[in-house]
Amino acid sequence: MSRHNVLLVVADSLRARNTSVLGYRRATTPFLDAFAEEATVYTQARSPSNWTVPSHVSMFTGYETHEHGVDHTAELDAGHTVFEDLAAVGYDTALFSDNPFLTDHESGLDGAFEAALGSPEQYDSAYETNGSLGDWPNGFWYADRALEWIEGRESEWAACINLMDTHRPYEPLAEYDLWSDERSRELQESMGFKWHWEFLSGNLSLGFAGILEQIYDGAVRQADAIFETLIRGLDEQGVLDDTLVVFAGDHGEGFGEPTAIPAEPPAVSHRIGTHDAMYHVPLVVRAPGQRSGHRVTDLATLRRFPDAVRTIALSEGHADGPAFVPPSGTVVASQAPIGPAMREEAERICGDATPFAKHARLVYRDRPGDEVRKQAAWGDNAHESLMQGRTGTAEDSDIDAAVVRDHFDSNRYTDVDIATPLDGYTEFENASDTQFAGALDDRLEALGYK
Repeated sequence: MSRHNVLLVVADSLRARNTSVLGYRRATTPFLDAFAEEATVYTQARSPSNWTVPSHVSMFTGYETHEHGVDHTAELDAGHTVFEDLAAVGYDTALFSDNPFLTDHESGLDGAFEAALGSPEQYDSAYETNGSLGDWPNGFWYADRALEWIEGRESEWAACINLMDTHRPYEPLAEYDLWSDERSRELQESMGFKWHWEFLSGNLSLGFAGILEQIYDGAVRQADAIFETLIRGLDEQGVLDDTLVVFAGDHGEGFGEPTAIPAEPPAVSHRIGTHDAMYHVPLVVRAPGQRSGHRVTDLATLRRFPDAVRTIALSEGHADGPAFVPPSGTVVASQAPIGPAMREEAERICGDATPFAKHARLVYRDRPGDEVRKQAAWGDNAHESLMQGRTGTAEDSDIDAAVVRDHFDSNRYTDVDIATPLDGYTEFENASDTQFAGALDDRLEALGYK
C-alpha cells in the first residue's frame, strides 16, 4: 500500500464569495484559478462552524462541532486527530501558524502535532505586514519555514499551515493590495482590531464594513500568493506529485450582510450568526499525481478531511474522487452561544448581550446542480433558503426552529468526550476588549466620511 504526504493549507476567515476561483469579479485568487486545472474544486463546501477552534477540531477529528463541543474553554485530549493517527504510522507532523488559538492556547490543538511553530520573537523585515496594527510576520514567513521543515524530512510527512493574512486586521503587502485606498486603510487603522461590536451596536454604519472588504480582497490575493509559494516550493523539492494538497478557509467572514432571520444580527466578521458568508468556504484539493481538473457541485464539508486523508493519502480507496462529499447529502454546522467575556463586551457596547448570545444551527441538503437547501435556526427563529452558486438565494421562507433542532437532536449524532475543561479559564480576559478609537467621529470626518 503506497502512502503520500499531506499538506493542509487553511486561510483563516476566507469566504467563498470573494475568491475568483469560484467566480468573484476581482482576480483575488489567480494562482488557485490555474491550480484548479489540475485539482478538484468544491463549489458548495461548508465549514463546521463560524470560528477557528471548533472548525479546526472538526477538521482534525472528523466530528461535528455539536458532537465534540470543543471551544477555547477546554483542552483537546490526546489521541483523537488524524495527524496523531498519521504520526502513529510513521509520518512526521507539524503545524505552522500565527493564530494563537492553534499554537499558543491552552486548548492544546498544537499537541496534535510533533512540532508546532507559532509567532517568532524576531523575524526579517522582509516579512513585515503592510500596516501598523500587526507586530507579527506575514504568511510568507510561515510558508518558508514549512518548506524548510519539509525539505528535511526523510519519511512521509503531514503539515498544517494556518494563514492569518485573511484574518482581521487586513494588512496585505502593497503588491497585493489592489482594490483599497488610503482612506480605507486609515479607517481600519482608526478602528483597531476588535471592531465588530461597534457595527453590531449600531454605533457605526454597516456601510463602513463594506469599505473594509476592499482591503480584505487584497489579503485574499496575498494568501493566494503564499499558497503559490508553497506549491512551487514542493514542486522544486520534487514532492508535489506525492502530496495530497488541501486548500480551504476554516470559516468565512461578514461585511455587514443582512440576514433573513429578523431576530439575527447582520453578518459582521465571524463568530456570531447563521449567514452563509460565514460558512460557505473555498475548498480546492489536489490528489497525488492529479492532472485533470474537476468541479464538484455536490454539497461538501471540511469535517471530512480525515476521510480524505485516509481515502487519498493512505490509498484506502479511490484516488481523486469527491472525498469531502458526505454520502447522506446532508451537512450540518453550528455555533455555541458566546461566552462570559464576549457577553460582557456586548453589554458594555451594545447595552444588551441577549440578541447575540444564541445558538446557531444550520442544516444543508444537497440539490441538483450548484444548489443547496439551507435551514438555519438562530435561537428560536428559523429560516429556509435555496442557495445557488456562490452568492445567490431564492425561495426564502420562515420555518419552525424545531425542525432544525430536531435534526441535531436525532440519534444520527453522538456526543463524544474528547476534551477536558480548563479550570478557572478566563477566556483571554482582554481578548474581546474593543480597541476602537475613542474620537472616531472626528477621525471619520478627517478622512472625509462625514
